[in-house]
Amino acid sequence: MTSIEGHLVNGLGRSADFTQMDWVRRQLIELAGIDPYPGTLNIALTDEDNCRRWHGWRELPAHIVEPVAAGFCRARCYPVIISGRIPGAVLLPDIRGYPDDKVELVAALSIRKHLALTENARIRVALCRPLAVRAVLFDIDGTLVDSIGAYFEVARDAASAFGVKVTAKHVHRSLAMGSNFWKGIIPPGRRDEDAVVKEMSLHAAREWPRVLREFGKVFSGLAQTLDVLRASGIRLGIVSGARPEVLDLLRAAGLLGHFEAIVLGSDVAKGKPDPEGLLKCLHKLNISPAEAVYVGDAPIDIQASRAAGVRAVGVLTGVGDSAMLSMHCPDRIISSHLKLPDMVVPF
Repeated sequence: MTSIEGHLVNGLGRSADFTQMDWVRRQLIELAGIDPYPGTLNIALTDEDNCRRWHGWRELPAHIVEPVAAGFCRARCYPVIISGRIPGAVLLPDIRGYPDDKVELVAALSIRKHLALTENARIRVALCRPLAVRAVLFDIDGTLVDSIGAYFEVARDAASAFGVKVTAKHVHRSLAMGSNFWKGIIPPGRRDEDAVVKEMSLHAAREWPRVLREFGKVFSGLAQTLDVLRASGIRLGIVSGARPEVLDLLRAAGLLGHFEAIVLGSDVAKGKPDPEGLLKCLHKLNISPAEAVYVGDAPIDIQASRAAGVRAVGVLTGVGDSAMLSMHCPDRIISSHLKLPDMVVPF
């Protein structure tokens, strides 16, 4: 009952506007981590076995998309993985006479284009069930701590002294992909580029503790999330390329002691997406990769998870949006850490 298969069929073309309504988008992001690409993908169930499994799904508890405008119906929402790769959701409108053999899918990407689907292609949809784990490992920036604004502020401050402009988009891209923070912001042809980059880096390092204290904060509700996970017997760890100062925010919130193992950038020879940090943290916990998940906000977190053999959970509170994270095929996408207690269960 955890997966169904059907054939791609054309819909009526009426769903694109619906999926782009603000209230629909907000609820799908919150419920399933999906900021939907316009429209839905329709599959038809053409055999008795898949129809029976689909009917079984419909008996399970579901998230509810509640209409906030007249003329719209409620819809049941089931988070899924499409073709073993793309996070998505099944939407089941609460309409009398809705076909028993039709399944509508949404995802943050164009499923047709991303999977290069031809007409009548066969598609497998797996229902997302809680992940059984012994440990949950976390990135810090954008995952446990709201610090992305601090990175932009320190970069802007360091660059402005040299007449260089830094955009939020550049900062987000650098953090998402683990690329050189200062690469590409110096105008072409500037002869003192190397010296300027060096001075900006030194300035940012000096100012970072102050900027982090001023602009960074632990995400709301984090204590409750961590307490619930620990109470269930799940062990917690941190793997991050962040500087040690960020731990002060967790310490001030009384949360640093919740984590049994911490691996930062200074503890490894190779940073993410290399799996060294994850594997080192798992070794400290004496946990195998198959028994853990890693929660992070960026593509490099998903890539590191894959390289380490750890399941990947993308979170939307940092630099990666739903489409960006979906491109890298995480096992789940969640709107925030608050969703974790319902997504993982202890072995």
